[in-house]
Parts: sequence; structure tokens; C-alpha cells
Amino acid sequence: MLRILIAEDHLDIAENIGDYLTAKGHQVDFAYDGTMAVSLAQTQTFDAIVMDIMMPKLDGLKATAQIRQGQQAQVPILMLTAKDRLDDKLSGFDCGADDYILKPFAIAELYARLLAHTRKAQNGYHSVVAVNGLELDQQNKTARFNGLPLKLNPTTFKILTLLCKNHPNLVDKAELEFQLWGDLLPENDVLRSHIYNLRKSLAGCADHFKIQSKHGQGYQLVFI
Repeated sequence: MLRILIAEDHLDIAENIGDYLTAKGHQVDFAYDGTMAVSLAQTQTFDAIVMDIMMPKLDGLKATAQIRQGQQAQVPILMLTAKDRLDDKLSGFDCGADDYILKPFAIAELYARLLAHTRKAQNGYHSVVAVNGLELDQQNKTARFNGLPLKLNPTTFKILTLLCKNHPNLVDKAELEFQLWGDLLPENDVLRSHIYNLRKSLAGCADHFKIQSKHGQGYQLVFI
């Protein structure tokens, strides 16, 4: 399941895309202007963003450029627009778009391109997340600190990857839970148990970094 942000001020277009992606088993969030799109991209984690260009408050070009400077600099962004001039397309790519799709479009083609870009982002040359000597290979699911291997299970690996991607910022507890379990949240506070196991796995690195919790807010990776 992918988590996809649709930034589109035309409600009928946004709903059509959202219904199609939801039927394919993906989680969809909506932004109806560029400012809202940037805000969501700065506070939540997405696998891809579908971005309209002509939106109120902040257009898609400026919103894309701001997202590229934030925490999700590598997230695939597909632009939707009726502007078909070469200069318009080049402006889109200059702002950081990965693809440029003209309206009207075939939604099956949009979906195919979306999957292609997310596969590239997840398995390509950006598969290694590295922060201050801590390296997580998302393709091989292995972790190292200063070259020494860390023993993590799939869940603790995913938690540490999310914390690394958002470092030095705090990750909301709700966001962590969503990334781990989607809408099927466990009844008990299982996340706390996984955080406990992660800290145990990282005990040998306690002099260098730690997982810090903020009550009622979330967790963050802190280097010492």
C-alpha cells in the first residue's frame, strides 16, 4: 500500500483520482491548495505526490520547490496541468517535478507512472538512508553504525528508517503508527513495545545517539 497526497483544487478531478487509487488499495490524502500541500508534506510521510500547478494560495510549481527543500526532498512528484508549452514543462522539471502529465489524461496512465516513480524511489540509488554514521539500506533491510552491523527486526528497522528520514525533527506517534499498520491500528500501545525493542537493539550505540520520546507527541532520533 502506498500513501499518496493529491494536491488538486478541482474537487471532481481530485475525487476521481482518489477513488481510483483507493480502489487499488492505496491510502489517499487531499490538499486543495499549494500551502496545504506543503504543510502536509512537512508533517507527514508520503510515497508520492500528485500535484496540480494552478492552485490557490500557492501554485504547484512553488509548492514543489518548497517540498524539495524540506524533509521529503526525494518523494516522487507528478505534476498535472493543462499547460502544454515546452517552457511550462521545463519550469515544472526545474522546480523538482519527476513527471509532467497533461490534462485531460488517462487515469490508468497516471497510475502506471505513479507506480514506476515510486518503485524507482524505493529501490533505486536512494535506497540507503544515511545520517551521522547511521546507514539503513532499504533494499537489503540492513543497518549499520560507523560500519558495524545493527540487529533489527522488520518493524524496528522501519521505525528507525522513519526517524532517520525525519531527523532531526520529531515524528508524531500517530504518523509512526500509520506507517506501520495503516488504518488497522492495534488496540494496545504496541508501538511503545517496538520502541523498547529498538532501544535495546541500539544499546551498544547509546554513547552516540538515542531514541528520545516526548510525551503525547512522538519520537525523534537524537545524536549526542
